[in-house]
Amino acid sequence: MEGNIQLYCDIDEQGNITRLLSGEKVIPTSSFQYFFMIDKKTEVNLSKFYIKEGKLEQKEGTTLIEVEPQWLSEKEQLEIMQKRMEEMEKMLASLSNS
Repeated sequence: MEGNIQLYCDIDEQGNITRLLSGEKVIPTSSFQYFFMIDKKTEVNLSKFYIKEGKLEQKEGTTLIEVEPQWLSEKEQLEIMQKRMEEMEKMLASLSNS
């Protein structure tokens, strides 16, 4: 869960996050109970986490939303585009056969 995003947060009696501030370069203007370094996937899914014994834990029975990388290499971008083209060609072919 280690990442480059700062998470400052407060919790209630059950460990649920009640107030937070997160981002790559944030400066809190008030104090918070906890601080963590997290990744983008955790930040997007913070509603599915709570704090237990000072650690950020995923709530049981929750599924995390996947996060696509923001910066893809040229090769990765090309592979995605080729896959999309193949899917579009299949769709066109099925429409032509109708």
